[in-house]
Amino acid sequence: MMYGHVETNHDIAEHFSKIAQLQKKTNCFMAFIPWSFEPNNTQMQNEGTITHGSGGFQLLKMIAISRLVFDGLISHIQSSWLTNGIGMAQLALQYGADDFGGTLIGEEVVSCTGARSTELTDKKIIDAIHQIDFKVEERDNFYQTVCMH
Repeated sequence: MMYGHVETNHDIAEHFSKIAQLQKKTNCFMAFIPWSFEPNNTQMQNEGTITHGSGGFQLLKMIAISRLVFDGLISHIQSSWLTNGIGMAQLALQYGADDFGGTLIGEEVVSCTGARSTELTDKKIIDAIHQIDFKVEERDNFYQTVCMH
């Protein structure tokens, strides 16, 4: 779910509710990924509609709320290092996320904003998780354990 552009808190709450309702009906989501809107180099920034990103506090609220709203519905909450950076992803793990996010190859959307590097090696991800004294479980796209680090 992208956030941090034109929505209100009410819109966000409504979006959470709709996702929960859809999950109850279909059980189709394996993970919830809150992605902050990156305004740099966008038409919204050029027009002055958005002047800055939503910041880390909003990410932590999104993680904590999603863990509560989706408890028993969506098993995994991703910290989204791509749009929020490594440090915020580490904090997000401490606020209830259980998925750091993976390595990406050829990402072309966020990289256009110039916000940060859009590629991390597996070693950098493992190191970042170990830095906060969490165990690292490498998994596949279906959340099946591949190995422990």
